[in-house]
Amino acid sequence: MIILLILFVLSIFSLIPTPALAAWTPLIASTDFDGIKADVLTTSGGILSVLLVIVGIGLLVKILGR
Repeated sequence: MIILLILFVLSIFSLIPTPALAAWTPLIASTDFDGIKADVLTTSGGILSVLLVIVGIGLLVKILGR
């Protein structure tokens, strides 16, 4: 019987909201995406470099093929 009373009291306390003890911190910060930003810039730079090489080869083939 005492165990049921203790469980009842604990369940009542679990329903009452308690104030936060620590300051609020965001789950996601903007600095979390710095690595992704660097990866995207590196990838786009690589794609543009490959495109420049392909266009250059195409121009050479066109000029030398005449």
